[in-house]
Amino acid sequence: MVLLGLACAQQFNITGRVSYSASYSLGAWQGSNGSVRGSVTWNVQTGEASGRICVELARFETGNPLRDADSRGVFDTGKNPQSCMDVQRLSLSGDDATLVGQLEISGVRRVKQIAGKLVKEGGNYRFSGRFNTSFSEWNLTRPQLLFITINDPIEVRLEALATAR
Repeated sequence: MVLLGLACAQQFNITGRVSYSASYSLGAWQGSNGSVRGSVTWNVQTGEASGRICVELARFETGNPLRDADSRGVFDTGKNPQSCMDVQRLSLSGDDATLVGQLEISGVRRVKQIAGKLVKEGGNYRFSGRFNTSFSEWNLTRPQLLFITINDPIEVRLEALATAR
C-alpha cells in the first residue's frame, strides 16, 4: 500500500508571487514580491505533500522606497533574509484547495492554512490563495508613521505555479 502511495506522488518546481494588503487610518497600500521559489512532492490522491517554498523578504515592493526600507527593518532581513513554508498537505474539494504547512517568519514558526483555488493546466497546477495574519503572531513590532500604527490584520495572497518535473 505504501508503494502505491509513493507511485502517485509527483514532484513540482514552484514559482510565484506573494503580496499583501495593509492599512492605517490615513490610507491603504499593497506590497508585492515575485521571488517565490521552491519544490514540492504532492500525492494528488491523499493530499500528502512535502517540500519547501521560500520568499526573499527584502524584495517586497510597494512603490514607496521608504516604506520598503521600513519593511526590511521590521523583518530584520539581514538576520532573516527569507520566509519559508515547509509544506505538509494540499487538500482538494473540486477546485477549492487548502495548503497546510509550517510557515516561518523572522524565526517564528506557525502552522498556517492557505485557502484558495487550484487549477490544472496540462501537467501543471496554478494555486491562488490567501490568509490573514498579524504582526504579533510573528513577534514583529507594527510599524508607525508619525504615531499612527499600521492596522492588524494584514491579508496575504499567494499566486504560485507548480510545474511538473
